[in-house]
Amino acid sequence: MRWVILLAFIGCAAYTHWCGKVRHGFFRQLSDHSTFMSSINGFVYLFSSVPSTPYLQPSLFPDLAPIRAQWETIRTEAVALHQASKIQAAEKYNDIGFNSFFRRGWQRFYLKWYDRPHPSAQAVCPKTLAMNFASAFMRSAQPC
Repeated sequence: MRWVILLAFIGCAAYTHWCGKVRHGFFRQLSDHSTFMSSINGFVYLFSSVPSTPYLQPSLFPDLAPIRAQWETIRTEAVALHQASKIQAAEKYNDIGFNSFFRRGWQRFYLKWYDRPHPSAQAVCPKTLAMNFASAFMRSAQPC
């Protein structure tokens, strides 16, 4: 039985290695997270109903329709945020969820924090916050 598990793991790791166009060298691949997670990813690939294509059709995500319908309003407020330099990285590395992103130049602006509108977002993004997209997303996340 242990040989079957070992062969399944090696098969999943090989599939993960060969499925993309860019590949790591042998030793780099051995230490990469994709090798360690390959058995879980293989299980997900095997039983997923989502096609394994680089780009997914928007029709697969009907709950995104409200965002798609209001993209111009969201964009207008986002451009205003950018011009006012409100979208920024943390001043210190004290945002543990984003520290690795900040080190690579990422920035962020919070609309909500723990399901409550952030005070700064209420001031500069009132139309986006008023859209209330959460009900559409939570409908699909409710347990049966």
